[in-house]
Amino acid sequence: MNGDLWWVPSVIVIGLVVAGVWALVTASRRRTRARLGQVRAAATELERTAASSLVRADDLVQDATDELNFAIAQFGESSTREFAAALGTSRRQLSDAFALQQKLDDAVPDSAAERTRWNQQIVQLADEATNRLTSQARDFTAKRGVERNAPQQLDELRRRLDRVSDRVAGGTSTLTRLGLSYSAAALAPISGNVDRARTALDAARVSADAAAARLEAASSEPVGEQLQAAEHALFQATQLLDAIETGEDQLHRGFANLQKALESAGSELAEARALRDGHEESDASASLNQVITAAASVQASLREAGRRSDPAADLVALETAMNGLDGIRSEARNRQLRLDNARTALAGALLTARSQITVTHDFVAANRGRVQAGARTRLAEAERQLAIAVAETDPVTALDTARRAMTLATDADALARYDTH
Repeated sequence: MNGDLWWVPSVIVIGLVVAGVWALVTASRRRTRARLGQVRAAATELERTAASSLVRADDLVQDATDELNFAIAQFGESSTREFAAALGTSRRQLSDAFALQQKLDDAVPDSAAERTRWNQQIVQLADEATNRLTSQARDFTAKRGVERNAPQQLDELRRRLDRVSDRVAGGTSTLTRLGLSYSAAALAPISGNVDRARTALDAARVSADAAAARLEAASSEPVGEQLQAAEHALFQATQLLDAIETGEDQLHRGFANLQKALESAGSELAEARALRDGHEESDASASLNQVITAAASVQASLREAGRRSDPAADLVALETAMNGLDGIRSEARNRQLRLDNARTALAGALLTARSQITVTHDFVAANRGRVQAGARTRLAEAERQLAIAVAETDPVTALDTARRAMTLATDADALARYDTH
């Protein structure tokens, strides 16, 4: 029986394979249909968007045409050239968009890629045309608001002109007062501000008068440009006069900082002089004296009675001089500290060297016949170095010599003990 059914396992395996392949094919077809459905849905949505954008742009071009004619009548052709140019560009874009839509609607078959590309171009062209015209319409709406409120704006402008004009005398007085304490270089950024402010105020009055004349004559010409020019000139004048007040504050703060820096420099110079006078090395004292003299000269010139200050430049000059002093003073202080530390350590080094020499000398004396020349030579040199250290006036050199004597005495002791074994 088993021999008759040998083919059953093979059939089962083949069946499983066929079932698996069928399942994979079915799933693949299902995914393909889903993707195709998504692509078709996206294409349909893009077509709706393109059509909607095209209709909106066409309506806006028609509205903008009417708006331009009205704007020309109200503001004149010179004020509407930009609007007219924008409308012309938008019309050309709209024409291009309609041409693409015609290609989509004609009887010539189009590929899916072509339809997608053309619809995307339609959306782009229509949206650009719409945005451009919307911006222009917004600008002219604002201009009409200015024209409607022109009388009130002109009155407010004249009041502000009077207030700013009253500040000119104060600015002149401030510059005169500052000139008594500060140099021309310090005042250079603001010294011409009063004259420039007067010029700007004159320009503002001319523009305001031109706007007033048109309003009084009930002219159809717009006054927005004149009002805008007057506002701009008034703003310039205000900034120039504000800069005088700000400059005064900055100069006073800078001068106060300079005085603090001079006081600090005085303290640093006193410390440097004390270090110079007490320093043990003549070359260090000479270097200190040189930078002290230079820094003191700068300090004295900045404190000169009746001198007109330039706080920013004066601070730089003082800082430069004091930085030079700081470097030399730091070096001199370190050298003096090295001397002081060496002097402190010298006493201990001499005591240790004497003690070791004494111990070694006593050992050699107790073993006269057994200690050889090497140990005796080192001991003699240790005694000589100790004598030099005691006589040396430079504590650093004396310390090095005393330590050398200690080393020689230690070596002599080691050799002597080796000889006696």
